[in-house]
Amino acid sequence: ALAPAQVLNHETLGHLEELGSGREFLERLFGVFSADNLALLKKVELALAARNTAEFRNLLHAMKGSAASMGAERLTRLCTSMGNLSDGEIKLQSAGLLRSLGEEFDAVRDAIGNYLEESRKSAG
Repeated sequence: ALAPAQVLNHETLGHLEELGSGREFLERLFGVFSADNLALLKKVELALAARNTAEFRNLLHAMKGSAASMGAERLTRLCTSMGNLSDGEIKLQSAGLLRSLGEEFDAVRDAIGNYLEESRKSAG
C-alpha cells in the first residue's frame, strides 16, 4: 500500500533548495507555483461550470505536474484520482472537486510558507 501522502515532502524541497542554491530560489519557485496554480484553479472552475470534462482533465494534468515538482504529494494524488473519475462523476461532483482542489492547494501554500519560515529561522 502507498504510504500516507504528505501535504509537502520536505525531502523534495530540500533537493530543490540544493539544486537552486538556497532559499531565495525556493521562494521564487514557490511564487511561480502559487501564481500558476491560482490561474489553473480559476480555469478549473470555468471548465467545471461549462461541464467541459476534457478541459478539466487537461488542467488536472498540468496541476499534477506542478504539484509533483514542488513535492506536494497529497495534491498530486488528488489530481490523479480525480483524473480517473468518469465524465459523469466529474459532472455530478464538480462543486466538491473544486472545493477539494482549492482546500488542498491552500494546505500546500501554508505548508510551504511554514517550511520557508523554518528555513529562515535555522539560517539565522
